[in-house]
Amino acid sequence: MISDALPAGPPAGATLTECQELTGAFRRRVNMPVTADVALLDASAELGELAGAYLKNCGYAPSATSVPPSDQVRSEFGDVLFALFGFADAAGLDAGAEFAATLDRYEARFSGRTAERHG
Repeated sequence: MISDALPAGPPAGATLTECQELTGAFRRRVNMPVTADVALLDASAELGELAGAYLKNCGYAPSATSVPPSDQVRSEFGDVLFALFGFADAAGLDAGAEFAATLDRYEARFSGRTAERHG
């Protein structure tokens, strides 16, 4: 478990679970509690903001156009991750374990094996 005294940011190579723990610790430290339903709505809103920033960044051009992400796109992407980790924390999910399970399901699906969970 990571303490509520946070460094300036997560260490390079931090796991998803560590990022989730850092998010929860930050929310507790600044007294920003969130319920799972509010966190999910926040994540949805942040994803919309990321989509808008990305579309502006690429000039609404077809996706075949390769444009480096702007600072705004990078910022919104970080906001999406923070909101998703906040949702995982509030909902009692383990972001790292859920992501690993998802990779296993995709591997099974694309290799022709039967996956237990669908989504």
